[in-house]
Amino acid sequence: MLDTEVLSQAPSRALDVVTPLGDVRFAVRAGGWDVPARPELTWGLGSGARLCRWRHRSVRLDVLSGATASGEPGVTRETTIFRVLARETVGEFVVQAELTGAPVEARVWESAFTAETADAVVSVGGPSADVLRRCSRAGQHVPPYWSRLLGGDAVERTGGRLTWQLPAVERGDYAELWVTVAWSAAGGDPGRALDIDPARVLRELTQ
Repeated sequence: MLDTEVLSQAPSRALDVVTPLGDVRFAVRAGGWDVPARPELTWGLGSGARLCRWRHRSVRLDVLSGATASGEPGVTRETTIFRVLARETVGEFVVQAELTGAPVEARVWESAFTAETADAVVSVGGPSADVLRRCSRAGQHVPPYWSRLLGGDAVERTGGRLTWQLPAVERGDYAELWVTVAWSAAGGDPGRALDIDPARVLRELTQ
C-alpha cells in the first residue's frame, strides 16, 4: 500500500472511530484468523492518517485510516480502508463495523445505517455487493473472480452493525474494503458523505 521505509512509526492503538454517539469498532477475520484489535505495526502519515499492519502466516492485513474533507457543510468524515494480501489462499474475508450504543431506531439501508439523537447524527457505510461486483469486473480493489462469487447477502445489516461476508482471496491476490463514518450535529445529513470514491480517498490519505 505504501513504502513503510520512509514513514515514522507511531504508537499502536485500536482502529476505533470516535463519534458523538459512541465508538465505531471494527472486527476482521481472514481465512479463519481473528485479527487482534491492536496492530503489530503502526505508521503515521503526513496527512494525519495512520497505516496499521498485521502479519499472519497466510495473510498480511494493511489498514489505512484517516479524515478527508466530506464536501458537506458541518460534516466530519473518516474512512478506514482494509487491504488483505493473501500469502496463501484465504478462505474468507469478513469485516464488521459496529456503532456501540447506537439508538434502537437506527435507520438501515443495504450497506449503511444512520443513528440519530437530539444532539447528533452518525452514519456508517461501505460498498454494497453490487458495487463490489462492478469493481471486480473493472479490475479495481477486489479480485476479478469475485464478480461471480458475490451474492446479494454479502452485507448483513443489524441495527447499528454492518458485516461484510466476502469470498476467498486466492494466493498472491489482494482485496480492499472501505468503511466510512460521518457525523454532524442534529438535523444534519452525514449519510450523503458516505458515497466516496475509494481510490480518491486513498490518494488523499497517502499524500
